[in-house]
Amino acid sequence: MTTKLPLFPLNTVLYPFGPISLHIFEERYRIMIARCLEQSSSFGVVLIRSGQETDPNDPFFHRLRQQFGSTQADQEPTTTVPFGIGTSVRMTECHRLEDGRYYVLALGQRRFRVQYIAQQEPYLVASVAFLPENITPELGSLAEVVRDLYTRYWPAITSVTGEQYEVEALPEDPLELSYALAQRLQVDLARKQRWLEADVALRLRELAIALRSELALIPGKRSDRGDQ
Repeated sequence: MTTKLPLFPLNTVLYPFGPISLHIFEERYRIMIARCLEQSSSFGVVLIRSGQETDPNDPFFHRLRQQFGSTQADQEPTTTVPFGIGTSVRMTECHRLEDGRYYVLALGQRRFRVQYIAQQEPYLVASVAFLPENITPELGSLAEVVRDLYTRYWPAITSVTGEQYEVEALPEDPLELSYALAQRLQVDLARKQRWLEADVALRLRELAIALRSELALIPGKRSDRGDQ
């Protein structure tokens, strides 16, 4: 089953259950947010494969250039090409400013795959298919391995830096845990996107590998316990 979904291409990867805050200032995305509010509908966040987040000729930037006396000539906007898998979001808070900008808080919902782009202007709209989550019996043991590595990681960092870190509790559900840790770990966007596209078992395995690699870099710490 497919559905039409407005797309918001960004230089970030958002996962299901993850929060995101957005400052909406471009005209095309003001229109998009207004329509989503009117229809009580969702939109999709997708990582940019090529192109740019913003249109340099948007009226918002034009006013800024005038305000600061810039004589920069208008540029030809480049075509923004998103990755094919993203996350739908539900707005939880939305504040409209007097000048028409929005501040939005939203929460990731479900992964989707873009089937085709149905609309280019004023913003992208795609026909998307939501992706199922492959829940298998092995997830519980994989999640425990990842949880153990994560709980060992922060005391190890404290022992090296001398700083105390407030560590957020991890979700009990293996699926939610996999997304929460994928969101928190500081890795490049290519790996973030790979984790979004992976099934939950592969995501947990790769999170375990990433945590072991981090532990191996900490002086005096070992992570070779033969875990899965």
